Amino acid sequence: MKRLRLVAATLAFAALAALGSLPARAQYSSEFTPAKLIKQGTTTTPWAGPGLVVLQVEVFPDGSFHVMKVIRTTNKGDIAAALEIAKTSTYRPAHRGDKPIQAFYDYTLKFGKSVVRSGAQGVVGGKLGHIDALIHAGKYADAKQAAGAYLLAHPGDALALEYLGIADYFSSDYPSAAQAFDKVSTIGAPFKEAAAQSFAAVSVQQAASDPDRALAYAQKAYALDSSPNSLYALGVAEFGMKQYAQSIASLQKARGILFAQKSTPTATKVAIDSHLLQAYLQSGDSANANAMLAELKSLDPTGNPGAQFVGAFYLQQGVAAAKAMKPVEALAALDKAAAAGDPKISEAAYTQAAFVIIQTKSPDYTRVQSYAKKALAIDPNDPEALFARGVGEAGVGVVYHRADLTDRAKATLKKALALAKAGSNAALVLQIQNFLKHLGG
Repeated sequence: MKRLRLVAATLAFAALAALGSLPARAQYSSEFTPAKLIKQGTTTTPWAGPGLVVLQVEVFPDGSFHVMKVIRTTNKGDIAAALEIAKTSTYRPAHRGDKPIQAFYDYTLKFGKSVVRSGAQGVVGGKLGHIDALIHAGKYADAKQAAGAYLLAHPGDALALEYLGIADYFSSDYPSAAQAFDKVSTIGAPFKEAAAQSFAAVSVQQAASDPDRALAYAQKAYALDSSPNSLYALGVAEFGMKQYAQSIASLQKARGILFAQKSTPTATKVAIDSHLLQAYLQSGDSANANAMLAELKSLDPTGNPGAQFVGAFYLQQGVAAAKAMKPVEALAALDKAAAAGDPKISEAAYTQAAFVIIQTKSPDYTRVQSYAKKALAIDPNDPEALFARGVGEAGVGVVYHRADLTDRAKATLKKALALAKAGSNAALVLQIQNFLKHLGG
């Protein structure tokens, strides 16, 4: 069953990966428009001669500005003229989307026979401007370190947390990104899509291990961005909480959008159908479950994950019925699990069925052998299946008073014992040893 949970988690995360993180990256990059020079000013101050002066100008959202400092110069005699030009120039403020924001503008002036503006650089303003610049330069580790240092001195600063979150997001560290974004009460527009994708990714990863947190994160993702990506994560999280009706509704909505898009990858379609299949099974909707199973076979004829999930569902039902001492129901479910078509699950189902019969009041040892042989046809070296076969052989030997079958049972059980020891299966080793003692072997 652990293997099936891993398959489900892998498929689920593959769907998010297939949906992609580029939109959020593009959104963040395109949201920032640096401050610009609208009109270069003039000067009545003479300059000393050829040289270069770089000034830092702080441009405010309303277009007003303040010449902050000289960043560098190659001729100190040109500074006064450069300052006058900067102070008489006009600027367009930087923007996040449509919103003007405070920013720094690095104004480069070359002096010779005339004054030439040789270039400029707009940088997001405020005390955190350097972090934004690091992120846009792709220096995510440096940005994380800078944001972390700032947060030590300014705990809970929302913008610093958002910068930390987006640096983690671009580094593909989604759990850290989600943790940072989760501390921000109102996430700003440039960060919303990245935050939503971070929450969605962690939600899918933790749907089985921490369903409560997974659902909370999925709900946050959907509130920030009602995209198919968020809907899919919400459906997976709802499934983890056993809210099957809600899960079906969310997954169907995501499926409707994504299957209508020609660009949707097959991996995404497989993941959505796989989760819908499981939700239909859990809710008892066999008609829709069969429809999903057929579609999965069409989408992925070689891998066929649908068989795994159908098999796992009935295997789980069979084990539960066996524990409840309902052998008829257990065997019916285990037969369905084996018939689903996944070899590993079929083997487990056949072996489990053999032991269900062994544990009845009047075991049919011939039937025990039949199930054990089916399991061993898949894996001849499965110690549990060999144990079941040995018990069946011993039982038939007792019923028909055949010493040869008892001897064959001992040989089968000794092989099972050796394999159980090699696999460090202490519980199975003890069971086989006890049964061999019972046989006098």
